[in-house]
Amino acid sequence: MKKYGAWPALLLAGVLAAGCGVYNYRVRVNGYTEPAAPGIRPGSSFFVIANKDAKNPLLEREVQEKIEKLLQRQGYHPAPYEKAEYYLLFSYGLGGEAGATVVMPDYKTYAGFGIGTGYWGRSASIFVGPYFSFPVSGEAVALYDRWLLIKVVDGNHYRDQGQFRTVWVGEARSTGASSDLRTILNYLLVADFKEFGKNTGKAVTLEISEPEPGVFGLAPLK
Repeated sequence: MKKYGAWPALLLAGVLAAGCGVYNYRVRVNGYTEPAAPGIRPGSSFFVIANKDAKNPLLEREVQEKIEKLLQRQGYHPAPYEKAEYYLLFSYGLGGEAGATVVMPDYKTYAGFGIGTGYWGRSASIFVGPYFSFPVSGEAVALYDRWLLIKVVDGNHYRDQGQFRTVWVGEARSTGASSDLRTILNYLLVADFKEFGKNTGKAVTLEISEPEPGVFGLAPLK
């Protein structure tokens, strides 16, 4: 009798450990700085200003809390309005639906692994192979423009002069078939904060995946 050893079990374990699949979101980020203003100081204090007239105040509060969490992850700390060194304002939205024909996935791909067994005569074999899921070639889908704008202004200057002195602006934008802005905002936020305070000079394309450490803790628990 043939002995096959432990390698098939090890191979199976490796495949299962690799997970069932990963979604990737491609986000374009543009960061702008004011040449005449000093850069954002490490460890400085922020007050995040939400839009009191937001159409969905509950979503607005969620985004505000997520921004506060991301600021603290980068070493900044919250402060009351009258003491904060910087004010952070934000806005977001969903562009109009547009019909388009796509051949390959626009900004989201999925990859996984399949495993099975087969028999030829008296010999047993195991096969493992990758598989990929893409939209059908030439399939018409609706694409949405998802965007997030973050603006940082000098708090002391505003309190003294009553005028906004913008220090940094970060634009994050993604195009795709999902109109679930609540979910997509997690990836736009993480991408924007990867370039926080920087002048990118041009749009920078970032790939943000679902297991991205920065996304963990932002999405609501299921």
